[in-house]
Amino acid sequence: MPPSDDSVPHDPNLVHELASAHPDVVTPAAVGVTRVEHAERHGLVPLGLPLPKGKRDLLVPAERREAILLEIQGLLDRARRRNDLLAQGRHALEGWSTSLHPAEDRTRLRAVRSEDLPWPGLAVPVRLQVSRTLDVLELADLTDEELTLRLEGDPALSSALEEALSRTAARLHRYAAEVGEPEDGWTFASLAERLSRAARNRHGVEELLDRWDREFDVWRRERAEARGRAYVDRHFDFARFERLFPVARGLGRRLVLVVGPTNSGKTHHAIEALKEAYDGVYLAPLRLLALEVMERLNAEGTPASLLTGEEAISTPGARHTASTIEVMDPDRPVEVAVIDEIQMLADADRGWAWTAALMGAPAETVYILGAPEARPLVERAAEHLGERLEVIELERKVPLTMIDRRLNWEEVEPGDALIAFSRREVHAVRDTLRARGLSVAAVYGALAPEVRRREAARFLSGKADVVVATDAIGMGLNLPCRRVLFTALEKFDGSSVRPLTATEVKQIAGRAGRFGKFESGEFGVVGRGTPQALRNLLEKGDPRLLPTAPLTVRPTRGMLARLAGHLETEETVLLVDCFADAHTGGSPYRVGDLSVLRRLAVMLDERRLPLAAKLDLLLVPADLDEEAEARILATIVGAVESGEAMPIGRIVPARLDGLDGAALEAASRACDLYYWAARKFPTLFPEREAVRARRAEVSRRLAELLATRGARSAGNRREPPPKAGFRGAPRKRFGPRR
Repeated sequence: MPPSDDSVPHDPNLVHELASAHPDVVTPAAVGVTRVEHAERHGLVPLGLPLPKGKRDLLVPAERREAILLEIQGLLDRARRRNDLLAQGRHALEGWSTSLHPAEDRTRLRAVRSEDLPWPGLAVPVRLQVSRTLDVLELADLTDEELTLRLEGDPALSSALEEALSRTAARLHRYAAEVGEPEDGWTFASLAERLSRAARNRHGVEELLDRWDREFDVWRRERAEARGRAYVDRHFDFARFERLFPVARGLGRRLVLVVGPTNSGKTHHAIEALKEAYDGVYLAPLRLLALEVMERLNAEGTPASLLTGEEAISTPGARHTASTIEVMDPDRPVEVAVIDEIQMLADADRGWAWTAALMGAPAETVYILGAPEARPLVERAAEHLGERLEVIELERKVPLTMIDRRLNWEEVEPGDALIAFSRREVHAVRDTLRARGLSVAAVYGALAPEVRRREAARFLSGKADVVVATDAIGMGLNLPCRRVLFTALEKFDGSSVRPLTATEVKQIAGRAGRFGKFESGEFGVVGRGTPQALRNLLEKGDPRLLPTAPLTVRPTRGMLARLAGHLETEETVLLVDCFADAHTGGSPYRVGDLSVLRRLAVMLDERRLPLAAKLDLLLVPADLDEEAEARILATIVGAVESGEAMPIGRIVPARLDGLDGAALEAASRACDLYYWAARKFPTLFPEREAVRARRAEVSRRLAELLATRGARSAGNRREPPPKAGFRGAPRKRFGPRR
């Protein structure tokens, strides 16, 4: 290498870069001077080296100027040497495994060693690189041969490359071992293509292995999903969903479809058949309805028990069960089963439960009750099953007429039932009516069954003039009334606001009138909406109940457990995803929306829980869209994860004084969820009996609140009037009153 020549001018930009990095060199602005000459009073003088045009001179301590110049000159000399070494390396190291490259520091070099790693199954070898940084003085004044020997024999580079090759080979060996030699297409060759793509332009071992691991995780997930879907289609075959109920298929069932409008006696007809059977099961859409049927059977001499997602009541000697439809036992054969509200087959969220009951209710005779609009869909299902279907058509017992004008709030009378479609609307309508001097009972889904029954009893006994209820009144809730008045003609169905269907309108409006109590019934609109809009809804068919409408299905806990065993996984999100893509082509079935299950599965997979606990919690009867329920569920999941027993007091306060309606409703749901958890995890939630008493006290307190000052108030606080702008509130008038 030729010696350094100080007479060669330096690049001004390089001078500025190196000088600015020196610890004793400062700019005029840094010391607060505007002119370089003014720096002398600070003991600073100009550096005096050539700098780029437009750059102000730099300042150094006067007594250190000569030393600093020597230091910077040394740096400049080393920078020049680096450039010479780079040029020397380009020709001296050509064809060798090591090469020289610039380092970030202008006075240092980076020696890079490369080597290819061939591997069976990879289309091209994996190119690996290691490097180390060297000071130019370590390589200065070497001949080409000496430079080559020095770098090719560098022990640090050799050791680093050996380690990189070893780690990469070990990682490939691990991948190959995990892949194995499968018979399907998920071989190492399918993975190798992805690994080769990921290795392009990635030669550092850390970056390469990190990217490979991510690619392998994605590939493994896709393989699990593909194998899971294949297993689901092969072993469960949702296209032949009915075959998943072998007990029902072996009974040669007799199907009896009982259709008719509301108040036509469908339920009475089926209950009489149930009472005559040796054993039987009643499958209800609502917990409250199941409870009413259980009590009716017991009162009429047929011992019956209750089973719902939140509670179980055993009756000694009972061979009959009233339950919510979601908890149907497909493996316990009975003489008679009753499926109520079969039109719920069309429900986007819960329709799967009616499909499972229609296909799998294990009874010799299955009574299917519902609206006439559901008949084509049931007939199609019976034909698909190859089971005989008898149809009984019932007529309404009392006439029903529509009120041909919109009513005002002043025209609401005792005995009326007003229908709203959310808790908020129920309370808003209730406030409006109370402001007009009417006593009001309220019935909506957030209330515990005991509270709903008490509110219904207040209305039926005349203690409440009117009742405001949600559309649950259309599913058999025993609330005979003279008139049914709609406060709205649309509802939020969980994703969007939509108009009511003709079936919903008929089911709800049909509650008006009751044989033996009201010899005629009327229905109409109040507050907003028009009779014509209501009539249009009635005349419009429900596409969800067409014969070609699909029957929604979803997996059971047992199916999820079997799939988990096959895939050897505890990831519940993966299990749900495999079933979401189940093949149903050419069949009357369609996999329902599993987004709620998946959302819960994501939460459970983030916890350290055994698979069995995850599968139990995955089917919890909780609404994650309700903030209070989501919070309670998180507390329950936390107790299961920690393995520590949880008292009921952690989620339900011992003292209920001063709690408003919303807080009491949340406490009621907390009791329900605790009781459900106590059945699934009895050692972790030991206060199963105590929660009954706590729930009864919550229900009593909430019923008192509704019967006095209302769910929105507590203590002696005065209820506010309806907010301005609500359709039931007094309107502002502009101009003279007419």
